[in-house]
Amino acid sequence: MANNPQVLMAVSLGLILTCVVVIILFIIFVHTMPGKIARKRGSAQTEAIEILSLLGLLIFPLWMAALVWAYMKPFTLSVALADTGGGDAVDPQSAPDPEPMRELAQEPKEDSVAVSDSAPQSDAGPATAQAKRPANLETQA
Repeated sequence: MANNPQVLMAVSLGLILTCVVVIILFIIFVHTMPGKIARKRGSAQTEAIEILSLLGLLIFPLWMAALVWAYMKPFTLSVALADTGGGDAVDPQSAPDPEPMRELAQEPKEDSVAVSDSAPQSDAGPATAQAKRPANLETQA
């Protein structure tokens, strides 16, 4: 075998190609790990993480971002909150009842009644000003 350089060249070329294939397969395996991790953790963005990790073959920081993204807890927002703007996450069941707010909006404020009482009345005496005041304000006072 040492006397035949063609056999020696074929064996060394085979070993080099085998090492190159193993290294390429290892790199591909490592770059697909974020997608596998995301799938195992049940992430909703699994496909996006897989694509980003494969793009990491060209630009390495993308692979690191995909790995971090795979380990992040998925953030979900209910559709009801997204339709209202979703500024503050509020549980729809714990939202205040709108009925008392409507009642408060319909009641006249005491300050506005007091201003109208102190305004000069043309033909109306103090008795008519008291008659115009709503009954519910008298019970509050």
